[in-house]
Amino acid sequence: MTLYRRSLFLLFCLALFASPALAETSLWQIRDGDRVMYLGGTVHVLAAADYPLPEEFDQAYEQADRLVFETDMQAINSPAFQLQMMQRLTYNDGRTLKDELGSKAYDALQAYSRKRSLPMAMLEQFRPAMVSLVIVMTELERLGINGAGVDEHFHRRAQADGKPVSQLETPQAQLEFIAGMGRGQEDALILNSLRDAEQVADMMAKIKAAWRSGNRAQLVELGLEPMRHDYPALYQDLLVKRNQAWLVKLERILKDADTELVLVGALHLVGREGLLEQLRARGYKVIRQ
Repeated sequence: MTLYRRSLFLLFCLALFASPALAETSLWQIRDGDRVMYLGGTVHVLAAADYPLPEEFDQAYEQADRLVFETDMQAINSPAFQLQMMQRLTYNDGRTLKDELGSKAYDALQAYSRKRSLPMAMLEQFRPAMVSLVIVMTELERLGINGAGVDEHFHRRAQADGKPVSQLETPQAQLEFIAGMGRGQEDALILNSLRDAEQVADMMAKIKAAWRSGNRAQLVELGLEPMRHDYPALYQDLLVKRNQAWLVKLERILKDADTELVLVGALHLVGREGLLEQLRARGYKVIRQ
């Protein structure tokens, strides 16, 4: 599993996603007259045991002429982009992590590094956002959650089947969202990441169960509201602003004659500012699959 997909998973854990309590899965059909688009909420990283995916996703894939992802899936897995990400998330100005964290957060991280046998000298070179990613990576590996998520699964299928693909934003744009994670709240980011590390197994079980059943109410409670409260700036940057930018592109997609399957992190579908409510407010028919 690439560092980038783990990074997306961290954002997913911070924000999560939602859908009505009785939905069958996190997939919707969006209609504008005779024009059809499928909009699916994804989990960016899964375990082998999570497959096969809900059959509604396979059915939508078969009906789609084109797939649309958040970003360029091929580019984010390239060595060049992985290197760019590492350079963006490490110190290159003579500072270290200790210069940026308070003693409480730094001492807690030291204790965690000893517990998980992570070299503190390595963590010292990483910016707080990167350290949070390392914590998530470590816990996911311990749980065996290191396989392709929904996005990569269907990207591979599209490549094998020769289906065209496109994206809603550039990899560089997504990298900037990750790099800005927790800015101004570095101690809180590390302390919350360490706290959440102790609950990853339970949280993942709840997340995946809610995703498969499309339980919007539970996922909002688990993730959206805590994120809105604890990280309001990140909530605005990660969700609200991107959703607004994507809506313009989704409306353009709905105007062409093709049928598209759009796959985005399921957190983007939900809540008052989620894509589903925004599309419904603009007059499109939103049909649960």
